Amino acid sequence: MTVLSPFRSVQRVYFDDLDALNILHNVRYLLFIERARGELFNALGFHWQDDLEHNPDKWHVIAEHGIRYLVPFRGEGEILVELTPSKLGSSSLVIDARVRSPHGDIVFADGATRLVRLDPLTNKPCPWSERFRKALQPLVKTPAA
Repeated sequence: MTVLSPFRSVQRVYFDDLDALNILHNVRYLLFIERARGELFNALGFHWQDDLEHNPDKWHVIAEHGIRYLVPFRGEGEILVELTPSKLGSSSLVIDARVRSPHGDIVFADGATRLVRLDPLTNKPCPWSERFRKALQPLVKTPAA
């Protein structure tokens, strides 16, 4: 399977994802982005259930989330999450995200997440594996200035 950038994931918004104003609750955007990131990693062959010897890159943390809420999403339905890796450093990875309408004509939110790979013994930053770098590098697109 060929993975494209941006990577696209359709997510379903249910009643319990909404706030009292029938608007998608702000924290749910991060949850949908995280689920899409899991789908991206799975599509690239990096599965959470794999042991550390096979997938050492799963030992990472979220160092930063940034998000802007642009237009409220109201009610139940589907949203499209687009992920674009924008910076692959030695031990960090920035993934830009957009949460859109299924046809892409409305952007509800955008933001970025920075992940940092850790050494499982010291919990200090360490380089991504060569396998991870080879899989992610072709997807990296530098944002327009």
